[in-house]
Amino acid sequence: MSIFAFYLITKNDSIMRYILLMFIISIALNLSAQSTSKLIKNAKTEMSKDNFKKAADILEPIVNQQPRNKEVLRLTGICFLNVAGEEEKSWRYLDKAVMFYPLGNKPSSSTIETYFFLGQSLHKNHKFDQAANIYEKLLKFQIPKDLESKIKRELEYSKNAMELVKKPRDFKIISMGDVINSPYDEHSPLVALDESTFYFTSNRPTDEMSKFEEEYFENIFVSYWRDGEWTKPQILELPGEYFGNRATVSISADGNTMIIYQNDGFKGSLYTTRLGFKGWTEPVPLPVNSSNSTENHACFSPDGTEIWFVSDRAGGFGGKDIWVSRQLPDGSWGEPTNAGTDINSEYDEDSPFISPDGSLLYFSSQGHNSMGGFDIFVSRKGKSGAWLKAENIGYPVNTPNDDIFVLPTPDEQRIYLSSRRKGGKGGSDLYVITFPEEDSRALCVLAGHIFYPDKTPNDNAIIRVTDEKGDLIGVYRPNAFSGKFSTILPSGFKYFLEIDAEGYKIIHQEVNIPLRDVYGTRQRAAYLPYIILEEN
Repeated sequence: MSIFAFYLITKNDSIMRYILLMFIISIALNLSAQSTSKLIKNAKTEMSKDNFKKAADILEPIVNQQPRNKEVLRLTGICFLNVAGEEEKSWRYLDKAVMFYPLGNKPSSSTIETYFFLGQSLHKNHKFDQAANIYEKLLKFQIPKDLESKIKRELEYSKNAMELVKKPRDFKIISMGDVINSPYDEHSPLVALDESTFYFTSNRPTDEMSKFEEEYFENIFVSYWRDGEWTKPQILELPGEYFGNRATVSISADGNTMIIYQNDGFKGSLYTTRLGFKGWTEPVPLPVNSSNSTENHACFSPDGTEIWFVSDRAGGFGGKDIWVSRQLPDGSWGEPTNAGTDINSEYDEDSPFISPDGSLLYFSSQGHNSMGGFDIFVSRKGKSGAWLKAENIGYPVNTPNDDIFVLPTPDEQRIYLSSRRKGGKGGSDLYVITFPEEDSRALCVLAGHIFYPDKTPNDNAIIRVTDEKGDLIGVYRPNAFSGKFSTILPSGFKYFLEIDAEGYKIIHQEVNIPLRDVYGTRQRAAYLPYIILEEN
């Protein structure tokens, strides 16, 4: 074979090998593109189910391999925007994504959407001025009316936040810790008057039977204050057969009646259960439930003559509103009336709570001057008895995330709330807000126990409390299970108790509650000595 022929064969072989290599690379790239496309499709499916954490787990490895893939960057940022505690990651991905989505003169819908989500991410990272700048830029373009409305609303949130953070309130916010909080959602805290018992709702796993599709059912949990700490929460067992979501809503001033929420098929309703000698009774429907609407939260007034509740029924101002129903002389409940525009807004309201002295209405709202999502508001009762314009309770209690399900303690020294905050366990966690020591609040929890002569708990005594002027402060009954009664009284005054039980001598007691700067009920509640009835 000549040298020239050998050269041609060798050259042709190199060409064939090169063609084969290019063919293999082409197939690999095509397969890679198909694989990426399939993964993105899977992630979008999870996003449509609100499984944002699962979608982010699919997308993040793709970003590491394809750091300039604008769609994956955008989708990953949107996912982390909806994962608790991942606000910073969301901002990092969306900030890179907008580099590939220039606004120009006529930006695409994807471009507008990417900047909109970046604005939300900046807001959640407390970069309120930067978020406002993005929203103002977007409003200069011709965009669909529904999106324009959303952008204006977000811009308003950012402006509200800038004002609220200028005047931070002096609060100390403490997580309730690993015993109470979990990587799942905890919300709707309730406490007994002396804070010895704590109820809340969580969707943490209990057993496989409690799982529905990708998530677990919500359950009511209870924990007890023992030896300076909360015990491990246990499911609160209620009589009767039920399978589905159950949640705490509110508890009466005496701690003996609890309002709960549970699903009835596709619709949720409110129920009440009472604490008796044998435990909690089987839940019965609350009288304000409507067959044509959803009621998801309610509370009793301190004297039990009013039910304040949340409903999306017709006649409101938009979304869910707060309504009130008053007890009639015959014991039935009157037609509900709307709480009005000083309380309700065009957006959703939730979780009303009346303070023990009946002068304050706490609730959550997406409207008014919220700094993002639900904020906690308070309305004060005026001299005429009408409720005044609601005020934002302030920063840092309120955050750019949803702050909801607020519960001040009976002595108003602390506030329990549910919130998604940086450093949390995951989902929404439970926190306690304490006021500074120099705060002027001075309510006191007065508690006592009443027993029969054989030392068993009394269940039918009537306790009347009057002040020095002889004015009736309230009428109370002991808990049938423990014989315990509790009341909230302003400190610095003298009070008179009359304990009347059929068949036994009437007992009169004088109680002097000294003025204190701070009453911490778990440590410094005013407890009376045990009261033993004497036969008449």
